[in-house]
Formats: sequence, structure tokens, C-alpha cells
Amino acid sequence: MRPITQEKIDKLTEFMQKKKIDSVFIADWENARDVNMSYLTGHPMDANLIITSDGETILLPWDVELAEDYAQVDTLVTDKESRNNYADYVKDTVKTDTPIIGFNTGIPYRYILSIKKKLPNAKLFDEPLKLDDLFRELRATKSLQELDKLVEAGKIGNKTINDIRKFAEEQKGTENDLSFLVMKKMREYGAEDNSFPSLVANVNRSHMIHCHPAANNNVYSANGLALIDFGAVYEGYCCDITIPISFGKLTAEQKKIKKTCFRAYEEAIAAIDIGVPLWKISKAAVDVIEEAGYHIPHGLGHGLGLTVHDSPGIRQKPTEPEKLEEWTEVVVEDGMVFTIEPGVYVKGLGGQRLENDVMIRNGKVQVYTKSEPIEIE
Repeated sequence: MRPITQEKIDKLTEFMQKKKIDSVFIADWENARDVNMSYLTGHPMDANLIITSDGETILLPWDVELAEDYAQVDTLVTDKESRNNYADYVKDTVKTDTPIIGFNTGIPYRYILSIKKKLPNAKLFDEPLKLDDLFRELRATKSLQELDKLVEAGKIGNKTINDIRKFAEEQKGTENDLSFLVMKKMREYGAEDNSFPSLVANVNRSHMIHCHPAANNNVYSANGLALIDFGAVYEGYCCDITIPISFGKLTAEQKKIKKTCFRAYEEAIAAIDIGVPLWKISKAAVDVIEEAGYHIPHGLGHGLGLTVHDSPGIRQKPTEPEKLEEWTEVVVEDGMVFTIEPGVYVKGLGGQRLENDVMIRNGKVQVYTKSEPIEIE
């Protein structure tokens, strides 16, 4: 089943007709993933997709059996030779020798060259960012089916929190040990994969936004501030959780880091409501962090869905005039799902980030993951 609803398909075709786009071409392969493939068709990966201005969908998959199991499209191309000649299919679906073809922004240029070779008089839709923005807008709110899957992913993450707490309390093992444990437990609880490699950092690495490598052989329970950022995938949908952990006696500055992070989180959660601009939620947390003398080096949160970083983004309103010209205010809507993850980081002292997943469902704000600080004396 494809996640996109017919109402949103209609929005896409209305956009195409308004912009006089004859066909949109989407490619998803190992060297260039595009989440819109699975969103528009239900097919998990490795295929080309043609969408006509009247809403017809034509899928040319690499794995036909996989597509037969998962894809919901008007035409599923099964012949191998035909599947390899995607440019011919584009040519056959348009009704003019001078069509306008739309491409998503991340598509490798070789696809454009192949289609132009078959249709030398074709024009490229010259506002690809608007097409990309449309896809983001469509994915920014979720259907009830999608919300249910996101909740299940969150449940897996919540169960895993208990295992993380137990590991921390035992004060044994390395960052890698905890990373392997989380991966194992999430699979046992029904996850099909990690949303991303778990970021596991003791006091020496927790000041990094994304520690590199994601985990190593450091003793995890070294005295000070630590964290783990992890997530599960359930039927394609992701959760994203960060647990701030502290070990032993902290300095006054480390205590301030913790207090600031947690207060910023509370202020952001309190600011969420239907109709509230997303930037105001960010501002509620950023104000707390900056008043304490710190700086948050990343956005406050991001959408969740078929990718761990989906629409919408929870970030500050731009102040530069040129950025404001391109900026559009987005408000909280029913069906949105996003993270709230303020962080405070100081090299040499460590960092703390508290992250939970928030869903707006039936007009109510639901914090459906259960991360909270873990303190080990």
C-alpha cells in the first residue's frame, strides 16, 4: 500500500497541471535514495517512477517480485528490457514532442541526459525546488495509517529505554557494547532496522552533535555527561530518541548544562499547540539556552516518517533579508509528527540532549516516546 492519500495525489496533479508539467520522473537507487518513491507507490526501493499530469503512475522496478508485493501503481512494468529503457517510457507517456519534465532535486544528472537524448526538445521544469517543497509539504502531515506505524516504532524505542537504563546502572561495558545491545533489543521487540547507527557517547565525546565514529570502545560509564541517540524502524517508519545520562559527581558547570537542556525541553513542549508557528516552538527552547550563556548548534527538531529526517523542520525564523524572502511560515497541524531535541554542549565537559517524538493527533499533542534523564550516582 502506498502511504500517500488520494487527496494528496490530487494536490500533486493540480500542481503539475498549473505548472504545465507533463510528467514527473523519480528515481530511487542505492547511489541516490528518494523517499518519495516509497511514499508515492509503497515500493520500498530500487525503481524508476513516472507520474503523468492526470495522475497515472508507472513503476519500473529492479525487483519485480518485491514490487508485486508492495507497490500500488497503475502500471507495473515487468519486462526486463522495458524496465531498462525508462527514457522510452517517458517518451511514450507524454503527448507532445516538447514536454515539460519535472525532476526532484536529488536525481543524478545521468537520468536527465538519458531522457533528453530520447526527447531532445523536452524542457526541464525550471523550478525544481518548488516541486521538492511540494513533496515535503505532502509528507509533513501523516495519514492515520502512518500515525499508527509511527506509534509502533515509538513503542519499540520505549521498550529499549529500559534496557539502556539497566546497562547504565550496571556501569560496565563500552559504547560499542551499548550500541550492539540496542540493536539486538530493538530487533527482538519487532524493529526491522535501526533508523540510523546509534550515536553512543561518553563524557569525552558527548559534546559532539553527531559523534564520529557513532560508537567506539570507550568505557561508557566514565564520570560525567553521556548520551545515546537511537531509533527503530517499524514497517518503514522511524522513531528517534535521545537519552541524556550522567555518571557520578558532576561539576557545577555540568549541572548547569543538564538543567539548561531539560528546562529548554520543557519550554518547547509547553509551546506546542495547533496553529502555533514552528519557529516559536524553537524560540521557546533557544531563549532558555541562550539566556544561560550557551548556543544550540542545530535545529530544535525535525519531522519523522519514512525517513528519520522528514518534514517539517523545527528551527529559528531567519533574520537575513535574502533568506526571509524565500522563507514560509509553517504552523502546527493535525497529523504532524516531529522531534523536540534541545541540546547543550561544551567541549571538555560533555553534552546533554533530551529528545522525544511528538504527534499531533485528533487535535491533541501527544509525546509518544518516553525518554527522560538517567542519573547514576
